[in-house]
Amino acid sequence: MKILVMCEGANEEKIIELLLDNNKLKFTRDDLIGRKPYNIRQLNNPFIKSELRRYNNSVIIYRIGDKQSDKLKIPNDLKDIVSKDNIFKYCTKPELEILLILNEKMYNKYKKSKKSPKQYAKENISYNRIMFDQSTKFFNDYYENRVNVLVNNLIEYKK
Repeated sequence: MKILVMCEGANEEKIIELLLDNNKLKFTRDDLIGRKPYNIRQLNNPFIKSELRRYNNSVIIYRIGDKQSDKLKIPNDLKDIVSKDNIFKYCTKPELEILLILNEKMYNKYKKSKKSPKQYAKENISYNRIMFDQSTKFFNDYYENRVNVLVNNLIEYKK
């Protein structure tokens, strides 16, 4: 059974790509529909519908994002491929930037600040003398050559 990884944003997609490229997940690109994660929120995307129809077998869907309330709408023409029982959600709540805050050992200061993780990171986190700017490039530069740091941040976040 193939896997469809749906990411809420480009930064989540980049994190998954880094984990995939460094064999840090329980699946590989060969297990994925299209051999990649997708920056999409719903299955009504014409490209994804086409990819799923081309595969034409049951799939497992992993959804990654910061909203628990989003419901995945299964289009009628995909109900034979997508089952609600094979949809799994992984929440990055409050925001993906919490990983950077954890890595920089700033969690206690962040909590006292009463700011969002994104705002706190913008004001306090830099890498190679570049301030955090919410860009996918920043996440890539920050973790690309330190994927084990990313894995450790994810483990710490899960606690």
